[in-house]
Amino acid sequence: MSNMNDESRDALALANASPRPVGRVGIIGANAMGAGIAINLLEAGIPVTLFETGRETLDQGMAQVRSAGRRMALLAGTVNFHHLKDCDLIIEAVRTDMAGKEKLFRRLDQVAKPGAILIALASQRGVDQVAGCTRRSGEVLGLHRAGPGDAGGTWEVVCGKRTSAQALATAIAFAPMFRAVAPVADGEAWRVDLILE
Repeated sequence: MSNMNDESRDALALANASPRPVGRVGIIGANAMGAGIAINLLEAGIPVTLFETGRETLDQGMAQVRSAGRRMALLAGTVNFHHLKDCDLIIEAVRTDMAGKEKLFRRLDQVAKPGAILIALASQRGVDQVAGCTRRSGEVLGLHRAGPGDAGGTWEVVCGKRTSAQALATAIAFAPMFRAVAPVADGEAWRVDLILE
C-alpha cells in the first residue's frame, strides 16, 4: 500500500506533466492591470489579444501599451468577445463580484477553443467556484494578488481542486515571462509567485 500523501501525488503528477504550447494570450480588460500584463507578454514576444467592452477604454489601454514602446505588431485590440477564440491562454484582468465572474466564465467557456487555459482573478476558493461554471474545470486557474498595485507587485498563480497537472505545468512554464520564482506548495493548492512589472 502506498504511503504517498495527496501533496506528494500532486507534486509527482506536476513533475510528469508536459506544458501546452502557448502561441497567443487573451486578456480581458484594457485597464491598468490588463495593459500591464500585456506589456510583459509583448516584451517576451508573445502575441496578445486585448479585449474590452468599450472602444474608449480599449483605446486608453492600447495607448498605455504603446507608450511603453513594446512590440505593437504583436498586439490586437478588440471589442468583439469572439476574437478570443484563437487564444491558447486567457487571463481575466477585470475586478468584479463572483456573480459577474461566473457570468463571464460561462460566456468564455462557450467561446474559448478546446484546451484553452482560463485564468481568473481569484483565490483557490474562487477558482473552484468559477471552474464549476465551465465544462473545463481542469483548465481553470487563478491569479491572486499578494501585493499592492494594479500590474506591479507580487502575484500568485493558484490552482483549484480540479485543475489538471498539465494546465498548472503550462502556467509554471509560462510564468518566467512574468519574471517568476519557483512554485511552492500551499495547502491544497500550488502557487507560483509572479512579479509583474
